[in-house]
Amino acid sequence: MPGIWHFSESLFMTRPDLRLILCLPLTVLVSGCVLPESAPIPGEAGVPLVLAADARVTEGMLAPASGKAQRYDLPTLIDLAQRNNPRTRAAWERARQAAAAVGLVDSTYLPRISAEILAGANRGSSAAAQDPLGILPAGTVDTTAGVGAAVISIQWLLFDFGVRDASRKVASEVSLAANVGVSGVHQALIHEVTQAYYTLEAAVGREAIQSRRLAAAQEIAAMVSARRAQELATVTATAQANQLVAQARFDLTRAQSETAVASTRLATLAGLSPGTRITPTGRSGGALPSAPPARLDSFLKEALQRRPDLQAAFARARASRAGVEAVEAAFRPKIVASAAFGHTMLDGSVRDDRIGGISGETDRSVAGVYVGVSIPLWDGNARKLRRDAALADAAAAEAEADQLRRLAEGEIIAAYETLKAALAAHAAADELVATAQTTYDAARSMADQGLATVAEVDTALKMLYDAEIARVEAAHSARSSAALLAFACGQIGVG
Repeated sequence: MPGIWHFSESLFMTRPDLRLILCLPLTVLVSGCVLPESAPIPGEAGVPLVLAADARVTEGMLAPASGKAQRYDLPTLIDLAQRNNPRTRAAWERARQAAAAVGLVDSTYLPRISAEILAGANRGSSAAAQDPLGILPAGTVDTTAGVGAAVISIQWLLFDFGVRDASRKVASEVSLAANVGVSGVHQALIHEVTQAYYTLEAAVGREAIQSRRLAAAQEIAAMVSARRAQELATVTATAQANQLVAQARFDLTRAQSETAVASTRLATLAGLSPGTRITPTGRSGGALPSAPPARLDSFLKEALQRRPDLQAAFARARASRAGVEAVEAAFRPKIVASAAFGHTMLDGSVRDDRIGGISGETDRSVAGVYVGVSIPLWDGNARKLRRDAALADAAAAEAEADQLRRLAEGEIIAAYETLKAALAAHAAADELVATAQTTYDAARSMADQGLATVAEVDTALKMLYDAEIARVEAAHSARSSAALLAFACGQIGVG
């Protein structure tokens, strides 16, 4: 290295023109290493905040929906969602992947058979050895050789003292978790669609009530206007009647907006075009009971046992525990049998251009059977570390499963109590509507006779339709709570 440095230094000192020539490529390389300017940031000069439209974003979109409303019942929408939602397809593919892993472990119980074919040729030429007596002239020796081999080899792991058995247990439990995960994804999707359907039903009900409220307000306004023409009503009463109509129209507009939003969400969940206008076919669950069908403690244990997320969590915990067995089994010996059967061919020739040459070939079969034992002795403490890691993973998985079970128990109890309260509220709402209807009928009759003011009729009307909306909300809450309880118990897809 010092000699090379000295040579380079002398070049730079004695040949200025050569130094310039050598420095030019170096300058180009250094200039190429200059960092590029950073990408422009939106908002800077010349960079728009509003981007240009990219047609690739909307490729594969659903066709726009027609403006006509379409009637769907809940089972149809659930079926559409299950067929169109990407989550169900992803869960199914994960289950297939886990099943393939089980088959992969099963394949390790079988022998491995492979075929190997080798063929080659070699040719060489060299000067012949000189004759020490000087009789033979100088010459050349040519050599050629060809080789071919075809071998079938078999390897079979006979005994591993539990490694494959533990690995299969791991794969089987993971596959079980993936399979019940498919059910969990379907149940979650059914729950989402069901809740969205009930929300749309409630929105449609509120819209119908607000529409009737507007019609009643317009009737009151017409009545007051007629009485005003007969000088039997004051200007204040007329203004109050018109205000009643305006308020009812505002409430109807808001209810229509809520219905449109609920329809959009339901269409999106069902895999339809978001612009599809969905009209529910009617009450989806029949008459509501007055109380939950059974005591909580009578089905809590079975409900926990049916939950897909709990089954998957405990399957993963069992897989982690089987992973500990696999690590421990890896410490034990392995017995392997192997065999090879084949045929080899070899031919070659050596030719001296002074005296001629010789050639020959061989053709023979080869076969061998072997049994070997592998005994791990020491691996630098790696086995202990792997076992500690596996034990920690199993303990963590079991703790997570236990925590999930406690949360699930709390969810079931909360859903049961919510359903019980919602059913009681629904029963009370019927009585509330009946009394409000009586009050409104009396107020309207007295107003027709000029014995009640517009404010009194307005109050009675507002109480009546508030009671009807409360009944709709109570029914929605009861159905929603029932769906939540079924989902929490892992039975929302039943029936």
